[in-house]
Amino acid sequence: MNLASKKRLAASMLKAGISRVRFSDEALDRIADAVTRDDIRKLIRAGDIWVAQSKGISSGRKRKVKEKKSFRGRGPGSKEGKATARNPKKRQWLSQVRALRRYIKFLKRRGQLPDEEIKRLYTKVKGGEIKTVRRLKEIVVEMKGAR
Repeated sequence: MNLASKKRLAASMLKAGISRVRFSDEALDRIADAVTRDDIRKLIRAGDIWVAQSKGISSGRKRKVKEKKSFRGRGPGSKEGKATARNPKKRQWLSQVRALRRYIKFLKRRGQLPDEEIKRLYTKVKGGEIKTVRRLKEIVVEMKGAR
C-alpha cells in the first residue's frame, strides 16, 4: 500500500517536511481510503496522523563545528601584511602600559612604596623608560634597597 501521496498532502497541511509526518499503525486502512484534503484533515484531528518532533543538532557537535570554524584560515599562508598590521604597535603599547599601570596600582594598594615614588614610576612608564613588568619589579627592588 503506497501512502506517499497521503504523506505529501499531510505534510503540506501540517507545514512540516514529508520525513517528519507519521501515521498510526492502527489507522493505516482509513488513511489509505482517504482521498481528499478534508479526509486527511479529519485524520489529523483524530490523532491518526501527526508530526514528529524535529531532531536538531546536539550541543557537543555544535561546539565541535564552531571550534573547527574558528581556527580556519589562520595559517601562515593566509596572513597578509606585516605583524604590526595585524597587531598594531599602538595596541601592543596600550596592553603593555596597562599591565605596568595595573602593577603600580597593586603596589600602591599594598602600600609598599610612598606616593612620590609611585608618581615617578608612573611617569617613567608613560615616557617609555620602563617597558616590561619584569623591569618594573627590578626597579621597585632597587628603590626599596636605596631607602
